[in-house]
Amino acid sequence: MLGQPDAELRQTHEALSCLLLDDGAFESVLNAVFEHMDGNRDGRLDPVELETYIGEACKGMGLEAPQKAQVQGVFNQMDLNDDAAISRDELAIFLRHFFQEQVKFCALKLHRL
Repeated sequence: MLGQPDAELRQTHEALSCLLLDDGAFESVLNAVFEHMDGNRDGRLDPVELETYIGEACKGMGLEAPQKAQVQGVFNQMDLNDDAAISRDELAIFLRHFFQEQVKFCALKLHRL
């Protein structure tokens, strides 16, 4: 029988797997995340907005926020067309890849149980 952390890991794996298979659900999550991150509502994310979002997420998890240079590095990786902004489409590519990697991580951890 799975313990509480193991059950949560399985739930996370199942939820992310479903999210990746359901385009409508993925779009809903993408829209919610983008809207939350886009503080000035200009339809694009700048480095300050990404830093603010990451800082809030870290604080919510009780973690220290990354340094500005680290956030800029992430921003540069997400900004696929080098226009100094992250579009909704670029965020979608990043989130899809991130969720796929999380599914792989969960599957690996569950396999080791």
